[in-house]
Amino acid sequence: MSKIAAFLPGRALAVCLVLAVYAEVSAPGARAAEELTFAMLPQLTNVLTFSAWRPLLDRVEKETGIKFTMVFPKDFAEHMKLCREGKVDFAYSNPVIYAQISTRKKSEEIFHEVFALAMTPKGTDDFYGLFISRADDPGIKTFADIKGKKGWIVGKTSAAGFIFQNAYAMDKKIDLLKDCALTESPGNKQEKVVMAVYNREADFGTIRNGILEIMTDRIDTSQIRILAQTPRYPAWPLSARTGLKPETAKKVKEAFLRLPKELVSAANLPGGVETFIPSKNADFDPVRKVLDKVKFKY
Repeated sequence: MSKIAAFLPGRALAVCLVLAVYAEVSAPGARAAEELTFAMLPQLTNVLTFSAWRPLLDRVEKETGIKFTMVFPKDFAEHMKLCREGKVDFAYSNPVIYAQISTRKKSEEIFHEVFALAMTPKGTDDFYGLFISRADDPGIKTFADIKGKKGWIVGKTSAAGFIFQNAYAMDKKIDLLKDCALTESPGNKQEKVVMAVYNREADFGTIRNGILEIMTDRIDTSQIRILAQTPRYPAWPLSARTGLKPETAKKVKEAFLRLPKELVSAANLPGGVETFIPSKNADFDPVRKVLDKVKFKY
């Protein structure tokens, strides 16, 4: 796909990507012995997700000889469900979703374990939430002005699209759920929150860092004001489901960790991810503390 892209105009390329996504999820039949599945939490549209991850998975396939099929969950709940059911072998999730799919339930044998953490130019804790509004909105000039206003959030299980902001607001004596009129973004898409604010459907929105940067070709981002920024937290993890053959899991994990910096950077993942580094479950304890603070069950 990447070799063809340079020769296609924008609309034709978009059509090709849509067809490629359709083919990816529509392949019939049972999985082959050496075939695995991969899913990214649906933060972006399926087309953007496919264009970002397919080149990376192609490289992993080349190094391991194992085929990867991409899975496109419709929302956060389905992503977690598929991971729990063992239908997603490798996942790229936000740290709150990871806290949930990595918690072993008594009635379940399948859960996910982190093996890599996204690294950006600013480190592995370059993940945080933003409160945004229209720059020309006379009714919202400071963070305190969101009280009593209409807000769009990514979803109540979104780490930097609501949970981090909820904890931040609690410290500022604002209860987002009680003091504001909130709407969850359809499909938990970050871009839709930005567009709701941009088009004046919402007074404010909650999104993760890095989203505005990848939307500069769609809107005039100077029209968006950043009202507040939450503390930083561990970035998105790559995780593998339990029960994989040890030799297969080892081979694939090592291939992900060897992905070239230039290839990962070209994927244009939110936050400006450049590479992946080894990680362990304890790295996400700060996230679990925030979840405890906002009384989020996981």
